[in-house]
Amino acid sequence: MTLNDVLIDFAYLSVLLLIGFELRKRITILQKYFIPTSLIAGTIGMLLSADWLGTVAPVYIPFSSGIGQWSGVLVIVVCATMFLSLELNQVGRDGMATTFMAGVTHQGQLIVGLGITALFGLFMTDLPYQFGFMGVWGFYAGHGNATTVGNIIQDAGLWDDAVGVGVTFATIGILCGVILGMIIINIGAKKGLTHVKMSFADMDEGERTGYIRPEKRVSVGNGVTNVSSLDPLAFQLAIVGFVVVVGVIVRALLMKIHPVMSNFPLVGAVLVSSMIVGFGINRTQLKERIDRKLMGRITGTALEYMITAAIATTSRQIFISYALPLVVISFAMVLVNLFTCFYLGKRWLHQNPFETGVGLFGMACGVLATGLMLVKVMDPDNETTASTCISTSSTLGYAWQIPYMVVGSLMIFTAPTITTIVTVVLFFFFLIVGELLFGRKKKTAG
Repeated sequence: MTLNDVLIDFAYLSVLLLIGFELRKRITILQKYFIPTSLIAGTIGMLLSADWLGTVAPVYIPFSSGIGQWSGVLVIVVCATMFLSLELNQVGRDGMATTFMAGVTHQGQLIVGLGITALFGLFMTDLPYQFGFMGVWGFYAGHGNATTVGNIIQDAGLWDDAVGVGVTFATIGILCGVILGMIIINIGAKKGLTHVKMSFADMDEGERTGYIRPEKRVSVGNGVTNVSSLDPLAFQLAIVGFVVVVGVIVRALLMKIHPVMSNFPLVGAVLVSSMIVGFGINRTQLKERIDRKLMGRITGTALEYMITAAIATTSRQIFISYALPLVVISFAMVLVNLFTCFYLGKRWLHQNPFETGVGLFGMACGVLATGLMLVKVMDPDNETTASTCISTSSTLGYAWQIPYMVVGSLMIFTAPTITTIVTVVLFFFFLIVGELLFGRKKKTAG
């Protein structure tokens, strides 16, 4: 693969994003269910790829042989910016309760995924136990983390279908999140469960279509540097590059400690370096050099292209080989989400349990942005605590999600029994401690 191939693939992905945006802007049903442009673009790219359209027609999108590497490279950029754009606000009581709900959800998805896969494995001898591990990274964590975990596994030479399965779960998850989320919102609105009266017809045009008219546009970042010295965007990108270099050094040092660390992926090392650099900068005056808005846009841009590339390169064989377990596990994980987000939410949360439950449901089926989008539908003026609660749970969730992402992805292959036991123990920890801390207080408060 050459730089010229990279440029051409970038051009194809860009055209797909433009087509996806126009479809999202013009087709009401895509607006009503808030289908992301990258999901539309990636699906079109997948259907028009050599692996799909190319099997029945001579005309298709001629992606280069390196298109499959895009998601793996861009996810490193996403991980590098993860802790640079993070600013943890004060954590309230319901924020902690939502964090424990998120913990139950995350571990519950892992348990049902692994459990159902073990049952299928009794008669599907070619279905690896680790298949169930990918469900949570598609559903709870979205395309970004599904690609991250998949690349960790594939780079270690453990399972070649990891990225494809993870991305497929992520696509199913985000569809469940936005479609079922909107159905739940409509039901809740009719029952008077929402804090404010809302309807799709009353939403702002920019929120519905995705296009913002000139008079309503806002700045996507601030100029930390003067263009006469260094372009502001180039400066923020240079900081991202610095984090990646630190990650390369961290990985090299780990490999010096023990040869087994040669399996430690670069994306995991960059995630660690982002945490070290991010928290280190936040404690010094250097934090003024980070433009969090612009850093968020770098993350967003990388995600748009990464998701589009990941979906566009999804193998047709994945659907053929794993259709039944994909559907059954996805259905089970939706049930887990409904239980934790609404039953536990009603017991554990003091304020706005419905809005927070819907937001957490969206996040647990996709990413934080999905949950925040659903909350925005119900709470356009941010009058409830829902956005703060799910943002808090997402931030604090890194404490157990990162070890699973980096270490668990390898341990599920090398020590599956131990990994499963730890998963079950953490599930009951979040459930029992959450009930003790928040369930009884909720009762007495009532």
